[in-house]
Amino acid sequence: MSELEGLISILVRKSGLSTSEVLTKIEEKKESLGHLINDDVAVRLVARDLGIAVSEGGPSKPIVKIEDLVANINNVTISLTIERSGTIREFAKKDGTTGRLAKLIVSDDTGSAALVLWDDKTAYSQRLRVGAKVSVYSAYTKAGLKGDVEVHMGNRSRLEIIEEGPANGWEDEGNMHRGRILRAYDPISFKRKDGSEGRAVAFQINHSLGVTRVLVWDPSDTLIAELIAGAAIEISGGVMKTDINGAKELHINDESSIQINREDVDPPQIEAVRLADVKPDMSELTVEGIVEGEFDLSTTYSGKTYARLLLRDGEAALPVIFWNDKALMIKRVAKAGAILRIEGCYAKIGPQGLEINVNKWSRTKAE
Repeated sequence: MSELEGLISILVRKSGLSTSEVLTKIEEKKESLGHLINDDVAVRLVARDLGIAVSEGGPSKPIVKIEDLVANINNVTISLTIERSGTIREFAKKDGTTGRLAKLIVSDDTGSAALVLWDDKTAYSQRLRVGAKVSVYSAYTKAGLKGDVEVHMGNRSRLEIIEEGPANGWEDEGNMHRGRILRAYDPISFKRKDGSEGRAVAFQINHSLGVTRVLVWDPSDTLIAELIAGAAIEISGGVMKTDINGAKELHINDESSIQINREDVDPPQIEAVRLADVKPDMSELTVEGIVEGEFDLSTTYSGKTYARLLLRDGEAALPVIFWNDKALMIKRVAKAGAILRIEGCYAKIGPQGLEINVNKWSRTKAE
């Protein structure tokens, strides 16, 4: 859809006239001015006569509201408020290069929509706070998976921050942490120094400054059941530590400081990476496929238990390695022909080539 077609679509929607009636008015306007104006100017003059705003500062800056968005409009300029920030996701492109994607939720006075940032434009997501007011230029629109219309920022697009959002980051005033559960991992068991059995569970929270992992010590079965992806969550207190990779990790010793709103759930769209697109050193992967053949438990020279199975999706297949407790678990639940989904795994080059490894925090689901 061209910019002119987009403006005509807006005019039809706001005026209540049919497309043929709007086109007739455009032709009448051109005729009344001796055909000295083009279609673009004519449609804006018709809009002015009808009291409908479709432009700002001349024809080069069309004004679009979220309620007016339709798919496949180019060169869109729109003013938005950031409602929810997005995490940056990497994916393999068809040419073998790595692409980047971040999706934010934005709004104006007419509704809300998704703002999708591609490749180098994902850097904006690191700077934008919830509540920030921005102007987006030279964007384009596409139909989303749910039939809604999304605003996309490509190579030609740019973003201007009009007002910074409030300083409500991950460690905000009062040490209150808010966000949504992005992903929950399987709980793990461990031995304390005194020989007693302990348990821990980890999950990721998507918040205004990105994603942070939370580790809860000795969680109850009730809390583990409530760790629903997409649920709104508030955590008061906790101790912020740094993990072995240098990333921040919030440790919670008292689960009563965690409040999960099971009535406010917005499930994240975490798509499985195609096995053909998996590259070495990819982390936090989600993969899905069919288990091929039977497998047995084995033990390394150092005494570690492991299980190795072959996972296939379509034409591609990769070995998946499970260690220790995960190996024992997968032996129970994943038979040949089962559909297996693994969240939070990583890829590396093993002794026999590229393989997927399942760590202690990964979550595995079998059907």
